[in-house]
Amino acid sequence: MGQILGYLGVRFAKDTHIWQQKFELIPLEELGRPRIDVTINICGFFRDMFSTQVETLDDLFHELAQSDEPEESNFFLAHTRARYRRLIDEGYSRTEAKSLSSARIFGPAAGEYGTKLTDIIQSKNWEEESQLGFSFTASLRHVYGRGKHGESVSGLYEDNLRSVEVVSQLRSSHEYEVTDLDHYYEFFGGLAKSVELVKGRKVSLYITDVTETRPLTETVDRAIARGVRTRVLNPKWIQGLLKHPVHGAQQIADRFENILGMAATTGAVDQWVYNELDACYVEDERLRKQMIENNPHAYVEILERMMEYHRRGYWDASPEQLERIREIYLALDHDLEGATQ
Repeated sequence: MGQILGYLGVRFAKDTHIWQQKFELIPLEELGRPRIDVTINICGFFRDMFSTQVETLDDLFHELAQSDEPEESNFFLAHTRARYRRLIDEGYSRTEAKSLSSARIFGPAAGEYGTKLTDIIQSKNWEEESQLGFSFTASLRHVYGRGKHGESVSGLYEDNLRSVEVVSQLRSSHEYEVTDLDHYYEFFGGLAKSVELVKGRKVSLYITDVTETRPLTETVDRAIARGVRTRVLNPKWIQGLLKHPVHGAQQIADRFENILGMAATTGAVDQWVYNELDACYVEDERLRKQMIENNPHAYVEILERMMEYHRRGYWDASPEQLERIREIYLALDHDLEGATQ
């Protein structure tokens, strides 16, 4: 909410109340820059738990759309007016066009909670990255606001995405890095890939870390690098997880999937990440044995993800690296088959 208000150049009014929030536009002279337009994605849980916030933001958007500021100083207003004209040309009534042109909140259909993106990544059931973006757009294209609850308007979401130049998301807890949860590649990465598809080019991707008193905004490749170094390449973190039989190795394997998801949706996973993962989990015989003892099926998943990194063109692995992975994979797969007979 703070980011949204900051971009728009809006602050809480002096007489606001926690249950009756009121906003005021920061005067352009005081703001010192144009008002930045926003496109907001919400999940189903946010929709259900914070419906009043959705309506409050929608009211604010309608107010912004009625301002008399110059369009070059109010990008929200400029985009809203252009969108209004397009909707009128498409046959919408003035009332419908006015409401939809200022809509900026999009999410899953009523009764739905996420996207199909994680299912696609988990099942490996995709060939082109564009499938991920199209799936995300199809899932998150439904409009929310006052009087709008999951309405799907053809082309409206894509029209909003065309104006996006920056995709940003918060990291609000030390408990999770961007590589720890599939939600990061699902929502942040999915949005990034969707914007890339409609614009025909990549845009800037940022994670804002608010885990400390002073917020820090960083590029997504730096956020991914920190997540990899402090988790899956950190001996203390690895050994801590491996104290838990079965579950420990599975938690590690889940991070390999998340790394793939971030690579596919953001293109921001550097080559050193794959090489270090290989050195740690494949070449280190001691750790390899620990992983197999903890959960051989999870370790098979890790080897499969390593081969998938290469097959999809994200990891420029050497022939020697790939051959080593295949040898271990085939031997372990043979042992597992024998154990189940």
